[in-house]
Amino acid sequence: MVRSKEYIREDVLDAATEVFWAKGFKGTSVSDLVSATGLNKHSMYAEFGSKEGLFRECIDNFAFKFNKEPIRLLSREPLGMANIEAFFANRVDFATSCHCPGCFLVNTTVERDLIDGGAFQLAKEYLGGSEQLFQKNLQAATQRGEISIENDCAELAAYLLTVITGIMVLAKTEPDKEALTATVKVALSTIKR
Repeated sequence: MVRSKEYIREDVLDAATEVFWAKGFKGTSVSDLVSATGLNKHSMYAEFGSKEGLFRECIDNFAFKFNKEPIRLLSREPLGMANIEAFFANRVDFATSCHCPGCFLVNTTVERDLIDGGAFQLAKEYLGGSEQLFQKNLQAATQRGEISIENDCAELAAYLLTVITGIMVLAKTEPDKEALTATVKVALSTIKR
């Protein structure tokens, strides 16, 4: 007789995502995952194949569930600087509203040498999606005269990704809203010149 699953996959992914997000891949043990998810080791390996397999699914889980709001802000019509400003305000609020473990995607890329290449590539692709949305908003801002047409929107989008990555890393150590807001103000003012 085949036993039915006694867990909800989405709940398992949410719990595992929280653990990986707080401790990182290397710092998370299988015992941590078993404790957080309620799965036994056999069920975890049967469902996800390995710790790495679970980690990759947690990256997807974060991107689709926990990262929805910032992506929504960058996707609003009309595109332009208002979306970028709203995105950064949202991220600063997030980073300073609690004991923020940073951005799960950024944390994952920082662990590059400690994780498998598939997990790194997946996180990098999701971050690249944000960079593409920055670029679309910058192009719209150029067309609407919000920023100079002399700007290279691809370079500015890469710059904004660097800024938000730095903010999310810094927020893990010093979540000072005033300081992070000032950083955003300076970053955005360089674009508007």
